[in-house]
Amino acid sequence: MRATGFRSAVLVLGLLTPAIAFAQEWETVVPGGDTICSDGSPYRFFVHRGDPAKLLIEFEGGGACWSGTTCEAEVYNKTVTTDPEAARRAGQLQGIYDRSNPANPLKDFTHVYIPYCTGDLHWGNAAATYTGLSGQPYVIQHKGATNAATALNWAGANVPAPSQVVVAGCSAGGYGAALWSAKVARAYPGARMVEIADSAAGVVPEGFFATTLKSWNVADAWPAFIPDLDLARVDPATLSLPKLYTSVATFFPTASFSQFNTRTDTVQIFFYALSKGSISTTDAVDWSAKMVANVEQISAENPNFRAYLAPGTEHCIINRPSFYTQAVGGRKFSDWLTTLLSGTDPGQVR
Repeated sequence: MRATGFRSAVLVLGLLTPAIAFAQEWETVVPGGDTICSDGSPYRFFVHRGDPAKLLIEFEGGGACWSGTTCEAEVYNKTVTTDPEAARRAGQLQGIYDRSNPANPLKDFTHVYIPYCTGDLHWGNAAATYTGLSGQPYVIQHKGATNAATALNWAGANVPAPSQVVVAGCSAGGYGAALWSAKVARAYPGARMVEIADSAAGVVPEGFFATTLKSWNVADAWPAFIPDLDLARVDPATLSLPKLYTSVATFFPTASFSQFNTRTDTVQIFFYALSKGSISTTDAVDWSAKMVANVEQISAENPNFRAYLAPGTEHCIINRPSFYTQAVGGRKFSDWLTTLLSGTDPGQVR
């Protein structure tokens, strides 16, 4: 099954044989078909059923790769390692996964959790051949778009008419949320949609997306129905995350878009250095300045975009206890997000 137009493909689900454990709070769905992880292992995703009028679609993070060197390194998830039901039984669910916390604005949502094991930000549909340091070729299954579309097909079939949809993700999952939010908004025109990108500021060298879009084959995930993002017209060498946000946010002016970042996020700084192919003593300062510039550009161009910038080095907040304690200027992030989800403007937090 191709990863195009997920709502139009929901009938294909009847051909799948998902393995669902109904007695558990989190159901495991093993879709089979064309889904696969980068190392060839099987793919699966997870669902926690809640209010059918409220749908949370979450894209998992876990690094990325785009070259012979990066794809043979241990800098991205190569198989599905997350099992939220096992984590729940072990008492390890935190942040937005803690459904017992009254301060959790997402506690009663139907939660579709889309694991990440393809190194392509949930964007790709390619079996890419790379050559590593040994000189030997190897294949990476960049099938993130195929995997994500299957989970979104499940959502379309099982949660067909929510009044509110939240598309979220941290790290690599934040980029998955940013891109797929366009197709989700188009699929649920009657819902109020909020996108939340956690620790995914898109600070990369100029022209970087030209490399990744070619390696990953992003056409299936790409919202080409938005004229400004038509791949036949867009020069990948000039593509940037602010360009992506502005194109999607302008096309869907009633939807809300947002980012959370810490000012010296060590993981994002590492991937910034990796993307430019060198490490410098100024990387932290450079990344921080460029992160703020990206956020300010998106904010200036889109009245339906809000950002929360916090001090510190932490990477990702939605899956941590700090989701409830992080505060800037006396404003807790969980309160800020609750306001955003309610349809009220929470303002920009710096």
